[in-house]
Amino acid sequence: MKTIRKTKSLSSLKSKLKKSLPEKIMKVMQSYDDFSEKDIPDDAKGFTAHHGACKAAVIHAETLLKLARWTDDDQAAGIREDSDSLISIIQEARETDIEEEDE
Repeated sequence: MKTIRKTKSLSSLKSKLKKSLPEKIMKVMQSYDDFSEKDIPDDAKGFTAHHGACKAAVIHAETLLKLARWTDDDQAAGIREDSDSLISIIQEARETDIEEEDE
């Protein structure tokens, strides 16, 4: 288990998050993809649990993306990137993985 170090300022926190969030987002998306591909149970309880777990993963990814947008300091440099740039990166990575699997 990783030890969490105290952060002295929001600037320092943003810097740490900016470095770690892309990998965390990809892990959540991969986890979601892996889990959502499993067979959905036929019984109501299993069905509800499966969809609840998928919804939780989507909310987790959405929260991480919001944090990533918060850490975006490109605006301070006068560069306004598309607010969905991380989503585009994730989609592009997924498409690349699909193309490689098809080969």
